[in-house]
Amino acid sequence: MGETVSNLEMLREAAQAVSGAWREGDIVDALLSQAVIALGAQAAVVRLLSPDGEELLQAGARGLSEAYLAKGPVRLEQSPMDERILLGETVVISDVTQGGDTQYPEVAATEGLKGMVASPLRVRSQIIGVLRVYIPDVERLQPADVVAIGILADLGALALEKARMYQGLYKIAEALSANLELKPMLQQVLEATVKEMWLKAASLRLLDPQHQVLHLAAAYGLSEAYLAKGDVHLDRSPIDQRALKEGAVVLYDVEHEAGFEYPEQAAREGVRSVLAVPLRLKERTLGVMRVYSARSRHFGSVSIHVLTSAADLVALAIENAELYAALQARYEDVKLDVAEWYRFLALG
Repeated sequence: MGETVSNLEMLREAAQAVSGAWREGDIVDALLSQAVIALGAQAAVVRLLSPDGEELLQAGARGLSEAYLAKGPVRLEQSPMDERILLGETVVISDVTQGGDTQYPEVAATEGLKGMVASPLRVRSQIIGVLRVYIPDVERLQPADVVAIGILADLGALALEKARMYQGLYKIAEALSANLELKPMLQQVLEATVKEMWLKAASLRLLDPQHQVLHLAAAYGLSEAYLAKGDVHLDRSPIDQRALKEGAVVLYDVEHEAGFEYPEQAAREGVRSVLAVPLRLKERTLGVMRVYSARSRHFGSVSIHVLTSAADLVALAIENAELYAALQARYEDVKLDVAEWYRFLALG
């Protein structure tokens, strides 16, 4: 009973610590501090999944030397342990310097590491990274301790998702206000969206006057070969039909789910999941904004809310850019009219 109470107190303190932080770095620091204190650990590290889904990149560490941290990223293909964790398993290893489960056993030995418990950073069904906690004698851990570390990782993941998404929305708004020229502005918005939401790529397509075709207006992170496949035709693209009529639409598996016009090309491009949201301005629907993930991803309510808000801002910015272009054209016409008037006066 005493151990259960202790774990509950730790989780309450952890929840208060991570929920009180707004920046990603502060959340990671709070998560690491709570993990080390709770288990009397030697060290801890948080690694987040890269946008391409192939590496775990260091986001923060506690109790580890600079030399150890400089060893490089963790490649999933070289770390069977992390592949298991990313499938949702909490892993306990008695000696990380032995066997082939980890990528850097020799470096771990030099650092003096031995036992470790590692848990996925999971938001609903989406895993965004890994929390590793190094404990010399993992044999002393009780089942409740392992469960508590998993819950602590879930708390941290939820806080990280919200911080990342709202920071992303701020960056997108910054990009929107940075340029009145339409094409550069859209390019900056998509770049900010991809980087802040840790995605593979994004695209923005505008409807033709007949509302039959979506023409590419901007893209980021997609190859020229993929973009050369052509326009998107609404009668062949149910995902875009639904997005234009109903709102946000998610395709979890682009290659095998119905709804995508170019599934084979998407698979070759390394696209696994897609979220599409409409660009709406009052009663007008201008087009569709899509984001692409390299790993299968369900896109939770926070991601959908942030991208929908971004799309609404983009639609407003498109209208402003069109007004700006019209004013510029009118200004040039007025300059010509004034020049003609002065010439007329000079001749008179």
